Amino acid sequence: MTSVALQPGANTSLSAAPSRPTRVIIAVGWTPSSPAGLEIDASAFLLGPNGKVRGDDDLVFYNNPRTADGSVATTPAPTGDQQAFLVEFAKIAGAIEKIAFCVTIHEGEARRQSFGTLQSAWIRALDANDGAEIARFDLPLAGRQEVAMIFCEVYRRNQEWKLRAVGQGFNQGLAPLASGFGIQVDRPAPPPPAPPRPSAPPPRPTSPAPAPATPPARPVNLEKITLEKRTPISLEKRGQGFGEIVVNLNWNRRPPPAKGFFAKLTGSASIDLDLGCLYKLRDGRPGAVQALGNVFGSLQQPPYVRLMGDDRTGASTEGEFLHINGQHWDALEKILVFAFIYQGVPNWSATDAVVTIRTPGQPTLELRLDSHRNDQNMCALALLENDRGNIKVTKQVEYFRDHALMDRAYGFGLRWVAGRKD
Repeated sequence: MTSVALQPGANTSLSAAPSRPTRVIIAVGWTPSSPAGLEIDASAFLLGPNGKVRGDDDLVFYNNPRTADGSVATTPAPTGDQQAFLVEFAKIAGAIEKIAFCVTIHEGEARRQSFGTLQSAWIRALDANDGAEIARFDLPLAGRQEVAMIFCEVYRRNQEWKLRAVGQGFNQGLAPLASGFGIQVDRPAPPPPAPPRPSAPPPRPTSPAPAPATPPARPVNLEKITLEKRTPISLEKRGQGFGEIVVNLNWNRRPPPAKGFFAKLTGSASIDLDLGCLYKLRDGRPGAVQALGNVFGSLQQPPYVRLMGDDRTGASTEGEFLHINGQHWDALEKILVFAFIYQGVPNWSATDAVVTIRTPGQPTLELRLDSHRNDQNMCALALLENDRGNIKVTKQVEYFRDHALMDRAYGFGLRWVAGRKD
């Protein structure tokens, strides 16, 4: 299938492509792929006839990786791209007329960064079934000073879905862009002024104060923190606990290109990672939660950690999830989140793996595997420690041959025997 090259303002039909796709991947990329000092994020806004979202769930980004109906979700980026979304046309609500795909540079204005800093940037649509490219838009970046941009729109027209190249830029980043689409953004409030000193004691109220009004819906938290080694982040306890903490591991499952004669004969195996953790309770008891040995854990009793299934087929586009019951965080001393390769040759450098840690009311934490050891099967990802009731999170990305060596390095004190996934 021949891909359509789009110019600004041009459009093409996705539904009428030769393969008649019902699911497409919208992928964005740029060069250099890891520009020094730039943090770049993609987002998708599902918009109604008024050009606004219906609610906060219609924004898909790092703090909300999918809509409630599953019509749009983040997904591992194809090879050569940096971020991507999976769009399933049949699941899109009838009230949605278009989806705006945007890219922003985090704190770009404060750091004096813009899209003109990049050598190139693009967005493309691919058939989700076979990965064939349907259309591509290479953005003109010369002289661009904006820090937020609508790359393209996927819109409904006469019972079909089309893609329009946009390239419209904005200043001030994701928050104003989200506000313009109708999102209520959580902005840090300025400190209140000091109250004036009263000249005399206020009179006692003669009637009880009225009941407080029902609080408004909590605004969307757009804050994201990228973890760096040796720089821990503290999540402060608020109220009774932390709520349900969700750790997600996602990676590029597409096999790397086959190299060499025998590799081309046998093909390259797709990449399969397993998520797990070691834990230690405050009473000193250690343990592990992982698919190996079918030790999936529990949220309602110790260890208050559970692995939410094991994707053995590679069909899931959302990766693997580890949930922690933050209401019982006081019962835990520490948790080491890890990934391992159960079978096959280690190829960490081809995974493009990303770990996100989402805690209600807290910034999303993101961790990337930016160093690799392809001779090791285990990778310690992040260490979560109970620091006087708070959660101290430290990026690790340290590689080991097996569980026992990793355990020894972090002092959990478990006894290890060979296991398997039944």
